[in-house]
Amino acid sequence: MQVLLLGMGSRGDVQPLVALGQRLRRMGYAVSLAAPADLAHVVVGSGVRFEPLSFDLEGPLREGLGRDALRGSARTQVREARLMRQVMAGTAEALAADVSRLVGAADAVVSGALTFDLVDALLTTGRGPGNGRPAKPHLYAIFAPVWPSAHGESVALALLPRSTSWANHRWSTLAGRVAFDLFRPAGDLVRARRGLQRQRFRHYTAAAERTPTLLAASPHVVPPAADWPAALRQTGYWVRHDAGEESLEPALDAFLGDGAAPVFVGFGSMPTPDPERVGRDVVAVLGRLGVRGVVSEGIAGLSVGSTARVAGIGRAPHDLLFPRCAVVVHHGGAGTTAAAVRAGVPQVVVPHAADQPYWGRRMADLGVAAAAVPRKDLTAARLERALEVALSPTARAAARALGERVRAEDGAGEAAALIDAHLSGNTPSSAQHRRLQP
Repeated sequence: MQVLLLGMGSRGDVQPLVALGQRLRRMGYAVSLAAPADLAHVVVGSGVRFEPLSFDLEGPLREGLGRDALRGSARTQVREARLMRQVMAGTAEALAADVSRLVGAADAVVSGALTFDLVDALLTTGRGPGNGRPAKPHLYAIFAPVWPSAHGESVALALLPRSTSWANHRWSTLAGRVAFDLFRPAGDLVRARRGLQRQRFRHYTAAAERTPTLLAASPHVVPPAADWPAALRQTGYWVRHDAGEESLEPALDAFLGDGAAPVFVGFGSMPTPDPERVGRDVVAVLGRLGVRGVVSEGIAGLSVGSTARVAGIGRAPHDLLFPRCAVVVHHGGAGTTAAAVRAGVPQVVVPHAADQPYWGRRMADLGVAAAAVPRKDLTAARLERALEVALSPTARAAARALGERVRAEDGAGEAAALIDAHLSGNTPSSAQHRRLQP
C-alpha cells in the first residue's frame, strides 16, 4: 500500500513525517513524502521517497510578501492573518496541482494543517457537503494542540491559558475559523473545478471531527484534554532514531569540543526586522554573562561572524547540536521546542507568531525557561535576564528530568501502529485508550 505524507510548511512540519515514514516502511508500506523542494535535505538518506512540491519555502520567506507577513506577525495579528492569506492564495495553483497528482497515485494520505482542507476536497465523494466517507483513507497529523478546548494548557490559542473555561473553547474555535480562512484557497480551487459547493466552517469542523487525527506532541508537555474528540490520539513526538546523511560541520564540531557548552541562538524560519541589532545584542549579552555562543543565521539573517567565543553558523541538525549546548534560545516553533525538550537543556523562547507563544508559556510553566520574551519586546536586558534563569541549576535540573521522560516515549512507533490499525481495519489494542476511529 502506498502512503502519501504531506509536509507543507517549514522543517518542523517535515522532519517528524520522516520519522513516521521510516516506521511505516518497516511495517511494509511504500511511503512518499511531499514537501517544498528546498527541504529535500531533510528527507534524503531516510529511505522515504521524496516528492518535491513545485515551489521553495525559504526563498519566499526571505523576500517579498512572505517576509513582510512574518516580520509583521509580532506587531498585529490582523496584519499577520491578512498577509498570510495572500501567501497561501499565491501558492494555491501550484499546491493544488501538486497535491492532486500525488493524492491520485496514493492509496492513503496523511495531511497536515495547511493541506487538510485541500485533501478533503480531493477525496470527497460529493454526496452532500461535509457528508460521506473519503474516496480513500485520509488521516490528519498535527504538531501543536490546535483543536478547540476549554483547557488552557491543552490548546495553543487560549484566551485564559492557565484556566479551564468555556471562553477558551470559544476563543480557540474562533481561531480555527480564522485559520480555515487562511488555508482554504487551494481547497476552494479544487472544489470549484469539481463543481462542488464551497465549504463552510461547520462542514470543515465536521470533516475534521470524523478524520483520524494524530497529535505528535508529548503528554508530558501538552496535557491531554478531556474535551478532545474521540478521533484524536496523542502519540508523543515523532523522532528519527538514525542520523541520516546530516552531520555537524567540522568547524562547528571542533568549536563545541573546545570549551564549555555554548548557548545556542537561532530563530529558524522566522525573519526579524532588525537582525543587525539583534546580533549585536546577542554577542554583547553572551560576553557579559561569560558564556560561549553558537548563533544560527537562519532566515532571520543573524550574521555575527565567528570569534574565539562565538561561532556563527548556517544550517545545523538540532538533534545533534542541542544536546551539546547549555541553553537553546529559539522562536518557539513546535519542532525546535521538541528538539530542545528532548535534548534536556533549558530554553529561552522568543515567540514570533501563531502557536509559538503557547510553547513559550509551556516551557516556563514546566520550569525549563523564564517567561517567554515576545519578539517585539526583545531587548538585550530582557534576553540577559531570561538567560540568567535558563543557566540556573533549577532550570538545568528541570530540563534534564523532562528530557528523560520525553526520550522514553516512542511517538513515531505508536503513530505508525495506529495508522496500520486504521488502514487494516483492526481495532487498536486496549492499551491505546483513545480510539483512532470515532
